[in-house]
Amino acid sequence: MAVVLHEIKDSDFEYVVKVTTTSTNSAASVVDVSAAEGAATDPRLTLVAASWSVTSQTDILWDASSNIVILSVNGSGHYGHTHEMPSIANNAGSGVTGDVLLTNGSASVGYLVLKFRKVSGWDNIT
Repeated sequence: MAVVLHEIKDSDFEYVVKVTTTSTNSAASVVDVSAAEGAATDPRLTLVAASWSVTSQTDILWDASSNIVILSVNGSGHYGHTHEMPSIANNAGSGVTGDVLLTNGSASVGYLVLKFRKVSGWDNIT
């Protein structure tokens, strides 16, 4: 696995991370919610925006017993920045952790910037 994470922002309400990939990955960790600022009991995020440029299909996943695809991307693009798209809630069922994972195709090279909103399970949200 070759994933490099750069935490851009971890505030009371938002978490932003840049992910750089240089290889094939399977369920690589992108966000460990228990390590984020203000995590309390069962912290949850929603994906509010994303930008990417990758060379093969890349799936962003909600971690659970059976991982759930948040967004499946390829090439270059954006989600949610200016098109008034809704945020994507964590709808993972059994075994949901709140964490975010990444799986991508053969020798994918590229980056993703993911912006999440902290929605529940945080002690710094009033």
